Amino acid sequence: MPLGFAGIQSDVHQLTGELVLKVPSPVRFKINPYLLAGGGALLFSPTNNNPVAGAETQAKGVFVYGGGADFPLSRHFSLRGEYRGLVYKTPDFGLSALNTDAVTHTAQPSAGIVFRF
Repeated sequence: MPLGFAGIQSDVHQLTGELVLKVPSPVRFKINPYLLAGGGALLFSPTNNNPVAGAETQAKGVFVYGGGADFPLSRHFSLRGEYRGLVYKTPDFGLSALNTDAVTHTAQPSAGIVFRF
């Protein structure tokens, strides 16, 4: 059964764990850089706006890599800039017509405030 051009809207939930490696910073700069690598799972859940009948929730393994830096504001607060890359197989939602067996990548840049206690 060919689906033609179809998109499946889904929610994505992630459960990951990473090893964080602090990178030495030059003494004159107040920057705390780090690298990260790890793995986990992504859970793709089709939403109710799904035009394709029979699409199922599907989990995929994921490799996570990235890095970032903390910029201290005080002893307990820092600004953080981070990039995480997620590498995983494209979900097919249990539909053989969507199975490409391709690997894809999602970029997740972020910024935030860190509190240390």
